[in-house]
Amino acid sequence: MTDSPKKRILIVDDAPDNIRIITEVLKDEYALIAATSGEKALKLAQSDTPPELILLDIMMPGIDGYEVCRILKADGSTKDIPVIFLTAKTEIEDEIRGFELGAVDYITKPISPPKIKARVRTHLNMEAARQKLEKQNAELIEAARLREDVDNIMQHDLKGPLNSIIALPNLLLQDQSLNPEHLESLKAIEQSGYRLLNMINLSLDLFKMEKGIYAFQPTPVNLIKVIRKIIFDIKGFTQAKDVTLQILLEEHPSTEKDEFNVLAEELLCYSMFSNLIKNAVEASPEHEMVSVSFSRNSDGCISVHNKGAVPENIRANFFDKYVTSGKRGGTGLGTYSARLMAENQRGTISLATSEAEGTRIIVHMPLAGEDGRAASGEPHEDRPGARHLKELESGIAALPPLRVLVVDDDEYSLKILTKYLDYPNLTVETAGNGRAAVEKVSKGNVQMVFMDMEMPVMDGYEAVREIRNWEQQVNVRPSISSNTSQSQEGGRPIPIVLLSAHGEAEIRQRSLEAGFSHHLVKPARKTELLETLLRFFQGKSFVGTEKSNDSSNQRDDTNQRCSVEIDADFEDIIPSFLDNKRGDVAKINDALNRRDFEEIRKMGHKLKGTSRMYGFEYMSTLCLAIEEAARNQEADIIRENLDLLADHLDHVIIKYVHEE
Repeated sequence: MTDSPKKRILIVDDAPDNIRIITEVLKDEYALIAATSGEKALKLAQSDTPPELILLDIMMPGIDGYEVCRILKADGSTKDIPVIFLTAKTEIEDEIRGFELGAVDYITKPISPPKIKARVRTHLNMEAARQKLEKQNAELIEAARLREDVDNIMQHDLKGPLNSIIALPNLLLQDQSLNPEHLESLKAIEQSGYRLLNMINLSLDLFKMEKGIYAFQPTPVNLIKVIRKIIFDIKGFTQAKDVTLQILLEEHPSTEKDEFNVLAEELLCYSMFSNLIKNAVEASPEHEMVSVSFSRNSDGCISVHNKGAVPENIRANFFDKYVTSGKRGGTGLGTYSARLMAENQRGTISLATSEAEGTRIIVHMPLAGEDGRAASGEPHEDRPGARHLKELESGIAALPPLRVLVVDDDEYSLKILTKYLDYPNLTVETAGNGRAAVEKVSKGNVQMVFMDMEMPVMDGYEAVREIRNWEQQVNVRPSISSNTSQSQEGGRPIPIVLLSAHGEAEIRQRSLEAGFSHHLVKPARKTELLETLLRFFQGKSFVGTEKSNDSSNQRDDTNQRCSVEIDADFEDIIPSFLDNKRGDVAKINDALNRRDFEEIRKMGHKLKGTSRMYGFEYMSTLCLAIEEAARNQEADIIRENLDLLADHLDHVIIKYVHEE
């Protein structure tokens, strides 16, 4: 006996004797209903209490079984009910037609009771399994949707307040009257903000690594500098354990000037080695030494050693997920995430442990060259330091007056961004939502826009679309020769930069498709804002201003741009570097003739990074313009900047300097 209701089966046959036979076979196990015509069968199937399986005859007057099956499978309310044909038709063509119409089985008459029982039981079980899978799939979709919502919360709702936590201390640090104790406190707040930001980013990145969809963007990373920062950050932890940390380079104690550059991502390196070093300190006996050793061979080898031994029961699967032993509160995710991060950075990680020798975690990573500038792939520009900030500010000061609109619904974000753009020749206006931004732009006096994505009233995507539609109607070209925009046939659009907490490639692509000119990930630094301004407005090649007829001014401008100071360490590299870049100009020209804008974009992006790494700022800026123009398929602008680049390469004057 069972409390579960019997499964409902509909028997359809125009011969009552056939219905009685089938009923006799199945009545003990199932709840049976019957129909002697196709019309009645459809009514029963489409009722409020539909059957869970249908046994369907083919040869019937009126609507035959084939047509009944076709109608059932075309109806959303009945399409999932399993249909088994019961028929005297034995031709293979008839069977094939039945399956093509959506039947799950085909039983020929005369009926065999054991066969029909087995087939009915099998298909009911299969349908139950299908429904269970469908429910699980729906739950997985809901879980994925929930994860996406959580990701959005982490990306936007958590990153929003971090803008203030990170940026406000940075602004306060400019106050020279603060005492050393307050300065240290502000630096600690800023560093904590960045650590929290990194944790948010990393939690999302690890999910992508597990799924194999993480987009690795290598850049030269000085690992010794990263390790020194980790050691400083966990100083309290090591002191509590009374463990000493040392850094060795080629078996000698490392100095502050030492570098060990690998092709990696700094955030991943920090997280990976922070995990490994903390584990080593925790596993080390008290009063002992934990060492981080660096050595170069065909690649970079980094080992983290402590005098404790890994328990035997977890040595074989030390880097697997959820593996832990005797560690209070341990999740088993630390070494697993370290393996993910090592492998996603084209490296390897391994374990060597014994009671006599202790434990050594060995990480191999591709070297970037001893000077850190010989990166392969698409280079990444390190965040500029104070020296580069001064260069950017000098470039901003050289611009004619500009009116810049900053759009964000967060009051503190507006204050911070306005402070970042506080220069005499920049007039900064603000708007709290996309609708207000559209209204200000449509007045015709805005030449640059920095816009948040998620805002009330109207979000960034809708706002940029309305602005682009307005531009098409009035055909406005931004001008930096005055505080108003001038109408001009064929004018270029106003640069609108998206400020988003999301940095994924698909989000960047969506922003460009919506009409944004560029994409910055929050919290955007001051240098990033200034670099972006100069990207669109530095030099006559970017803003469409009329060419000056003053030849002396042109000559002075050219001479200034042709003179480049380069680190003397590169003196033997630069000639071949310039020859290589001249070859790249020819390749871009060829791609332009073929209108292969994607190839031009990639080459412009690569040239931009390599030029800046060696110190060719003007060349890098031209390449930025080429990359952006290729993205927008603006052939004339590409050719204009390509000509400037070729001219620069022909006339550049190198002055080699020694760093103090």
